[in-house]
Amino acid sequence: MKKMTLVKVSAIALLSLSLLPNSGNYPTLLKNMSTVKASAATSPIQQTGADVLTGSKFTFEFLGISDWNFSNFNIDIPNEKGTLEQFAGRPHPYFSDPYAEVIIKDASGNQVYKKSMIGTVDAAASTDNFTIKVGYQVTVTHQEASFRSILTNGSGTTFPAPTRNTNVYTVTANGLVPEHANLTIIPTSVPDSIKKDKEGTFSYSVDNDGPITSTNGIFHVIIPPNVTYKPNSITANFAPVNATYNSTTRELTFPLSNFISGDGAYVQFIVTGTTPATAIPIKVTTTQQDEGDTSNTYTSQSPITYFDVLNNTIPKITVTNKEFPVGTIFDPKKEVTAFDNEDGDITSKIVVESSTVNTAVAGFYSVKYAVTDSDGNKVTKTIAVTVTAKTPPVITGDTTTKLNPNATFNPLSTMQASDAEDGNLTNKINITSNDVDTSHPGTYHIIYSVTDSDNMTTTFTRTVIVTEAPVLTGDTETTINLHDSFDPLSTMRATDKEDGNITNQIQVAGTVDTATPGDYTLTYTVTDSDGNKATFTRTVTVYDNTFFGFHDQPDDLLFRTTAIGSNDVTIPRADPNWHIQVEDTRHNGNSWTLTGTVNGPFVNTEDPTAKQLHNALTYTKNGEKTRIQDNEMFQIGSGVSGEDTITTIQSPADEGIQMDINPTGIKAGDNYKTSITWTLSDTPD
Repeated sequence: MKKMTLVKVSAIALLSLSLLPNSGNYPTLLKNMSTVKASAATSPIQQTGADVLTGSKFTFEFLGISDWNFSNFNIDIPNEKGTLEQFAGRPHPYFSDPYAEVIIKDASGNQVYKKSMIGTVDAAASTDNFTIKVGYQVTVTHQEASFRSILTNGSGTTFPAPTRNTNVYTVTANGLVPEHANLTIIPTSVPDSIKKDKEGTFSYSVDNDGPITSTNGIFHVIIPPNVTYKPNSITANFAPVNATYNSTTRELTFPLSNFISGDGAYVQFIVTGTTPATAIPIKVTTTQQDEGDTSNTYTSQSPITYFDVLNNTIPKITVTNKEFPVGTIFDPKKEVTAFDNEDGDITSKIVVESSTVNTAVAGFYSVKYAVTDSDGNKVTKTIAVTVTAKTPPVITGDTTTKLNPNATFNPLSTMQASDAEDGNLTNKINITSNDVDTSHPGTYHIIYSVTDSDNMTTTFTRTVIVTEAPVLTGDTETTINLHDSFDPLSTMRATDKEDGNITNQIQVAGTVDTATPGDYTLTYTVTDSDGNKATFTRTVTVYDNTFFGFHDQPDDLLFRTTAIGSNDVTIPRADPNWHIQVEDTRHNGNSWTLTGTVNGPFVNTEDPTAKQLHNALTYTKNGEKTRIQDNEMFQIGSGVSGEDTITTIQSPADEGIQMDINPTGIKAGDNYKTSITWTLSDTPD
């Protein structure tokens, strides 16, 4: 097979810079140019949420030193309006950093408003008006929120002061929903089945998808009664944990670490199969609280998965009773096989425990076989062996043959002769009489004879009837795609002058392997009621239509907006989950590699004469960073054509392709881009 190379070019790496009002000369991150959202193969069950702060209008009152009201943040849900009023003065002289802050993001996660109020800065009176819609997320920060912030709704209700300085709310039609830590549990690897007395490993990912850090988390799982928990086998991120297992309730628990937003753990534990059963359910449950507010406890559940516990079966010996004449060489292991459900073919492990066979003397004997599988299961089987005395030869063949007129006929066709002592004597058959005339219909006879080495003679009479043969029709050549279903009787038809339509009596010789490309030959035969046969040959071509290439066009590789300064900066990908997928339906074991080539420096899209960014990308793997040279090939993935049809090439958020540059001289507010050529190469083993 020749080496194949697939190439795709994707416009990538758009760097955006913008100067925002009241931000000095420091660019602020803009929204991502594109977003890709991946869904798990199994959807986790989300935990129960917090209560809704009901109302249609809300006011956050920010109090500063001496409890003076330095700012009000108002939300009007029906009118989709937000207002932030800052009153003239200094909020709090002891806080030189943001003393209070409001951030608003739309339903897509894009920041649409941000206001920071520095404690030590004398601010002029101002009013900001902006849009707030259902689905928006509001983040409110006050450094002394527990005793210097007041939240009321338009109906005069004052809500309890928060215990955290930073609180996140989602805007709904009924009011504000306080966000909290949200643990999502996904079964990443669970066995379909476990053999009795064998081990199986269950793996789950536990991740905090909420904006608040979780605390006081507990991991719970009930071990099903058809298996037993392997002591001390549970780990979190491959490290042992301080777990507790109650053998009565079968509950396995351990305390989870505090998870910041986006953080989590990879949990594994091992069980041993005990009682065979099917569709055994198992699920994982977690409980946790929010850091800074332990007044509520939240529960999450994984999807229920099912597995089987299978029997550990004994092996089977396959052998039949034997019969042969005196003087025959006898190999007791010939035509003997052994198979085990777990080990497969174990014929090589068969032993002959006993044998009474004497091939020199006619009589009845026995042979005893034994085999043991890898689990120590032993089985035996005994067969009868008959050694026969010498006998006269035997002629076999068609006793009656029907022919079409003028058909070519070999009188020795189908005829065979054998002898218990001499073996095959077919070549010694003599025709002592033959009156067959195929030019005329009628009944004729042929007489055969054969004599063995003991001068024992046998005769055989064959009747030949000359009639008319049936007719076979159909496609002589057929082409199908790899793995297509194929009916060998499609298009075939058989007719006979006397019998009419006899299509249902067509016999097919030969097979078509639809999993292997190539040409296959099928031979069709049909026999009418007179015994006349007709044959037909058909060629079937299996065409290889498998696919090897990119699953889809690789997404544009975008980088976050960064601040302009004089120091070197590392700019991460805007989408930390950026990936490329390779589709391979061949499943042939070939190795392949995925490489990329940066097609020159990053160029300012608004001013091509501006400073260019040469060799601006780096590639990090396992903590080792390598600078990518422009116009030079670099490898980001490889694989082997196996069972998986789709292979995803993806790096962790803090690794893979990043931008490492010195932004000095970059124009604020402009975009920079280049392109990468992705090359998928196949190298047969």
